[in-house]
Amino acid sequence: MFRAGLYARVSTDDQQTMPLQIRALREYTVRRGWMIALQVKEIGSGASERQLREKLLEAARRREIDVVLVWRLDRWGRSVADLLATLQELEHLGVGFVSLTEALDL
Repeated sequence: MFRAGLYARVSTDDQQTMPLQIRALREYTVRRGWMIALQVKEIGSGASERQLREKLLEAARRREIDVVLVWRLDRWGRSVADLLATLQELEHLGVGFVSLTEALDL
């Protein structure tokens, strides 16, 4: 059974999409028959340091998760370079990556 790490992020406290993101990620995990090993909810600007995302990456490095799920790519990457670097690292680690709204399943 795959162990999933869920990552949801909003830029500000007043955004209302966090519950929507979490619900969609959890439902997808159930449909795939995966176990939720880690769920991260982060609030902060895309340009700022994402400490909780780093926690998820650390879990991947320790082989505690098999796949990372995000609502959209822009919730994960701070820039194209950052997105590419983290996706390459996950690939190197053998950890999958799924972006629900872009139908991206690596």
